[in-house]
Amino acid sequence: MKLLPGLLAPLLLCTAVVAQTPLTLGEALQLAAQNNLALRKQAQKQKQADLDLAIKRGQRLPSVEVSATALYATELAQFEFPFALPGGQQPSVELHLFDRKELSVGVRQPIFTGWRLSTQVALAQTAQSSEQNRFALLQQQTAYQVYLLFYQAENFKKENQIQRASMARLGTQLGQVRDLFRNAQALAYDTLQVFNQTLQIGIQVEQTQRDLRLLNLQMSRLLDLPEVRPLAELTLPALPAALMSPDSMKQIARQQRPEVYSVNLAQQAAQLQRKLARSNYFPEIGAEARYYYAKPGVNPFANAWMDYGTLGVNLQWNLWRWNQDRNRMQTAAVEYNRLQLEEKELLRSIDYEVERSYEDMNLAAQQNRLAQRLLAQQQERYRIVTTQQRQGLATTNDVIIAESDLTQAELQTQRTLIQYYLAQTEMQLATGALGTSH
Repeated sequence: MKLLPGLLAPLLLCTAVVAQTPLTLGEALQLAAQNNLALRKQAQKQKQADLDLAIKRGQRLPSVEVSATALYATELAQFEFPFALPGGQQPSVELHLFDRKELSVGVRQPIFTGWRLSTQVALAQTAQSSEQNRFALLQQQTAYQVYLLFYQAENFKKENQIQRASMARLGTQLGQVRDLFRNAQALAYDTLQVFNQTLQIGIQVEQTQRDLRLLNLQMSRLLDLPEVRPLAELTLPALPAALMSPDSMKQIARQQRPEVYSVNLAQQAAQLQRKLARSNYFPEIGAEARYYYAKPGVNPFANAWMDYGTLGVNLQWNLWRWNQDRNRMQTAAVEYNRLQLEEKELLRSIDYEVERSYEDMNLAAQQNRLAQRLLAQQQERYRIVTTQQRQGLATTNDVIIAESDLTQAELQTQRTLIQYYLAQTEMQLATGALGTSH
């Protein structure tokens, strides 16, 4: 009994280590592609479309049927001749249908269906492509959510570091003010002011940590993880000096957006539906061959097993259905016109999304450059004020204001940097270029 806890301890330790191992961006994207429930459900729909295509293709091939029949009649079929034999006897013939058994194997092959079967295959192929395109769209949307959570988490982590650095500066300042207070060179109000500022930063730290924990929970839900894992830190490259023109991005978006391809597939389906409705104007011709082994066989007068075969062609042609086929064709034409308008609306929406993302990226880049200049000035200002305080030329309130402005400048610089990468991710989503890595 003591051996079981010893064996379970390493397993539990390994599980705890895996749960606490930081989740990298690349690993999160890979897990999202494997575990995300929306993607897994869409994969099942894609399999259904594949099977439906196989069914439609099978309808064009010969079908083989096997049947067995056993019939028992309570009365025998009897035929009496309309004359009498010498002696007054009425002649009659008895058919051996009292007990009938039959085995048959048949083959059916459609010959001409007015292109109905080929159109149904084309529709199934369009549906298959539509499900594959839907899967690609969900992949991009899932990857966007992963990037969004990582950038938000990175922002909270950096804000937490900035806030803790601010608390460290305030802690140093609090120690200095207390020393001055003991030497009767500062008032109790000064120590209280510094301490209150420290408490305010502490409240922000707790809130930031709460937000970061919620992001970890949200990521575990997105990836369908059994345990919550913290998100690893990102290494963000420097901002580019220039951006690609919006017109070039619009052209890329029109070529790569899955939604555009989805509308085009829907238009193809509408055209095929019109062709399918038109096929009802044509007759259906099919061939059938069947082999029988029955008792009695083709000779009902002989009660014996017999094998024989049949070969035939059948034709079916619906000549009038009260304009149902014409109305179906008009319905498909109306649907095609609607999809053309939807495509136009989609392209205008894509252009707007690209323009908006471009403006967001450009604004974030400009704000980040200004924030960096402001941060450098606030750092110099804080250095000057703290030096003046030690010389008795600045008050504690001056130092607190300078420290608060420095902290805000650091936070603003970090937030504008994250805003740029969030806008960049939105641009990649808007252009259909968001893959598994930047």
